[in-house]
Parts: sequence; structure tokens; C-alpha cells
Amino acid sequence: MSSESADLAALERFFEKLALLPKPEPLTPNLFSVAGPGQHENRLSNLMAFFMGGYPGAPHWLAKAILHALARKFDHDDLQQVDWEAITTEREVGSWNVESESTKRLDLVVSGNDFVLGIEHKVWASATNNPFYAYDKLLGSYAVTTYKCVLCPDDTREDVRIPAQNAGWPTLSYSEIVASAYELYGQDVAPSNQTKWQVFYQELLQHLASIAHPTEEKTMTKNELDFSLKHFNSLYEASQRLKQFEQELVAEGKSHIAAALQIATTDITTKKNPDIWGDDMRVWRFSPSGWGNNGDSQICLVYYPSSASEGDESIGFEVRVYLESQTSNDPWLKNIEQAFLDVTPVTKQPSCSWYRDGNDTHTWYEVKGRWLALSAWPHEYTKAGAMKALGDLAKWVNEHAFLPETQATTLA
Repeated sequence: MSSESADLAALERFFEKLALLPKPEPLTPNLFSVAGPGQHENRLSNLMAFFMGGYPGAPHWLAKAILHALARKFDHDDLQQVDWEAITTEREVGSWNVESESTKRLDLVVSGNDFVLGIEHKVWASATNNPFYAYDKLLGSYAVTTYKCVLCPDDTREDVRIPAQNAGWPTLSYSEIVASAYELYGQDVAPSNQTKWQVFYQELLQHLASIAHPTEEKTMTKNELDFSLKHFNSLYEASQRLKQFEQELVAEGKSHIAAALQIATTDITTKKNPDIWGDDMRVWRFSPSGWGNNGDSQICLVYYPSSASEGDESIGFEVRVYLESQTSNDPWLKNIEQAFLDVTPVTKQPSCSWYRDGNDTHTWYEVKGRWLALSAWPHEYTKAGAMKALGDLAKWVNEHAFLPETQATTLA
């Protein structure tokens, strides 16, 4: 057996072992991480204010959790007489500052029957330039017991902790308020008949916890990490084979396009590496020299893991074209789009090396209508079929969009 054959056999055995690794459980999605405020400070403050009595009928659970966490931190026990249902919370409360001749605003002000709590919220921003003296003056104007804190994901951050500490403002971390919230959950949240808010409140607490511990998030299970450490040589070799394979794809793609357009491969430009779309789609973009001066008109080979290949392969392909115009809604693009739809069958036909599934969208516009995208599937769902479709589609586009006589006909 040759050395190369032995290496490939070893990789085959490695991939067999890799396939036996148990698949990790997917992370539970969080509403506020995926579709909510994320780590945007103002929107997250708005959400916190809601669960601190910021709106009529809204729960006060988070305000109570923050006050208990703050009181516990300094061994205070002044919260027994608080009427939690009377709490209100305001956002961006301002007071005029004479020295700076401007209004200074505090992120959150929580008012109760006999106290006021001022909160400066810092997600990732520094507290170095915060006017804490102005915040103190604002809170003093309420003439009741005053509490104050700087709320942040991690209270060990020096650019938050030191400026706040120098101004006499204690820091409170997300972890501390989440722990306090769960301690109070059984007596306040669970018995509540506001079931909708219970769900959203728990989502908020989980979201805050995820921001508080970003370094603790794992991308691999212990089994996966141990496996990777044990087989790092094989992983590295596989990564090199992938690079080799992708270079082969780009070289073969250039050859098919060059042959179809009757130009040299050096007249086709590509990037050094494929683009990555999403988690698993990779894209080689080819720009023939006759397709405009800036390379924005291009034909693409899209590839991704797939078990639907019609050959002994585990890769799928799509061919795509982007055509650029200098103006929006250019009739030139409209005519090419219609010609593409007319010539491209909606099912596989022997006469055409590409087709479009009638249930999918295969033409669309981008960049304010200046780019037209044309997309199709290879007639034969294999690498060979994709390369033929790539060359044939490049030739069709060249004839319909870039040859002088066809451009004149199209624009007429």
C-alpha cells in the first residue's frame, strides 16, 4: 500500500470514530438572546424596567430581587416594610446640572413608599465618564432613604468597578441579582396568576445569566474535547485535505468557466478563500474579466454538506449569478431575469444542465434593486454536474448580458 493510500485509510478510520461520537444536545434558545435586546444596553434597560414596575400592571419582581441583593451585600435589613406593589420605575431620569449646563440622566430610578433606588446600568461600556455626583444630587432630591448601585454583568471589571467605587456607588453583578431572583421566585413569582409574565421573567433571568458568564459557555462537550486532543493530528490532516479539496474546486470551476467563455483562466478573478454563509455553506465567487470593471457581476459555486447527492458523495451544490447595474430597477436586469426564467426548466430536463425547483425562489434583487441574483440547481446533483452547470450558466449569462450585440438587443 502506498503512503498516500495508507494516509487515506487512516483518515477513513478516524472519520468512522468521529461518527460514533454522541451528538451534543442543542442549546436551548432564549427569546431575549435571539430576538430580543441581546446585549444592547438601552433595550435591556427597558426590559428590566418593565419587570421593576415600569408599566401599570407589570410585575415588580426584578426590583425586589435587586434591592434584596443590594441589602444582603451590605447587611441591611430595611426591606420588611416595603410595599412592593407600590413600586414604580422610570427610565432615563434627568436633572439639570449647572456646572456642565446640561441634563444628566440616570438609567433607572426605582421609587417606593419610603425609598428611592438609582441604578446606572453598564453592559460593556465603561463607567469612567459617568457623572455620579449629578446622580447623587438627583437621588437626594427625593428626600427619602436612598439606595444606589451600578449594575453590570461582571462586577470585577475595573473600568466599571473603580470609577463607581471612587464615587461611593457599589457595583452589583447580574449573577447576584439572578441568584436573588431565584431565591425569591417561590414566594413571589410561582404563586402569581400572571402566567405570561412568569415565562418572560424566567427568559430574562436566563438571558442575564448567559451574559454574566460568557467565558463559561462551552462549544464542545468533554468527550468531544478529549477526542479532539487525542486525534489532533488526524483533525489537522483532515483540515489540510479540506483546503486542498477547496482549491481543487476553485481550479476546476475556473477551467469550466474559461472553456465556456473561451478565455484564459487568468482572466477570471477569485478571492484567496471561499466565503462562508451561515454554519455550513461555502462559496467560490468567480468574476470573468468581461463582466464589468469592478468584479461585482459574478458567478458563484455554492457547496455544503448534503446526503442527497446522486453520486457517492456527501456534498451538495448550487450555482448562482449576481449581476450589477448602476441604477435601481434597470430594464436590463428585468429582461435578463425574465429570459432566465423562460429558459430554466422547473424540473430536470435533459436539454438543460441546470433547473429551478418550482417551489423555490430563484431570482431576487439586492442592494436597493441594483443587483439581480439568479439561482439554480445542477441537473445532476454531483460535483461533475455542478461544474457543467457552472460553465453552461456562465456561457448563457455572457451571451445574454455581456456580449455587445445582446446588450443592445436587451436594452432596445
